[in-house]
Amino acid sequence: MKKADFIIVPDIHGRPFWKEIFDYDAEVVFLGDYLDPYSSEGLYPWDALDNFTQIIAYAKSNPKVHLLLGNHDLCYSIGRHICNSRCDYENYDTLRGMFRENAELFQLAFDYSVNGKRFFISHAGISFGWYSQHRDIFPYSYEETLRADYINVLYRDGALDGILGEISAERGGRCTYGSMVWADIHEMADPIHKSLTDIIQIVGHTQMASGLLNLEAECHLYDVDARRCVCIDEEGTVRELE
Repeated sequence: MKKADFIIVPDIHGRPFWKEIFDYDAEVVFLGDYLDPYSSEGLYPWDALDNFTQIIAYAKSNPKVHLLLGNHDLCYSIGRHICNSRCDYENYDTLRGMFRENAELFQLAFDYSVNGKRFFISHAGISFGWYSQHRDIFPYSYEETLRADYINVLYRDGALDGILGEISAERGGRCTYGSMVWADIHEMADPIHKSLTDIIQIVGHTQMASGLLNLEAECHLYDVDARRCVCIDEEGTVRELE
């Protein structure tokens, strides 16, 4: 068994790469988007359904595993007004039931700290623009808002249901800013994040063709959606899992 302290699994979309975590003794966070595969990759809805069933079983058997929600997941757990891109209509009721029956396994955000660094982990990230647009929901400072326990309570209370489906023009929507499951990397890669908080956000959602995108120095941000697992080592460095 290999050793790693903390592993992050980016967007799945039916892909099996996540199974490399079986070789490690580590705390694991999935960034969501378990379903709605790309047919161009040779994966289909039934593949994603089987893969998702395995992930749920693994999370149930391992308390170190944490499952976050992405826009493609909220399509099933909340409704298709959040996301209807590549939605699996044939298995929609089955998938909706799986999310609802296992609701206690899922959350929107996760916190992690190591070597004096604080990380806020979510599917697409909370941009300062989206936060500012919803001060009625987020009355605290931007830094205080980047707390997983606070965000997860808001989610479970239904306070975010009406705004999680917000999509900016970066993703073909009409909103000024995308939500924390829809924000494009261009919305997140803003130096203002660094000036307002020391918290480093780790996101997926925007696919990277050549490995993880390290913007820690510029704006306290990593995009790890590169179709393989990454880890945070004891120095607080985010890197591909070896």
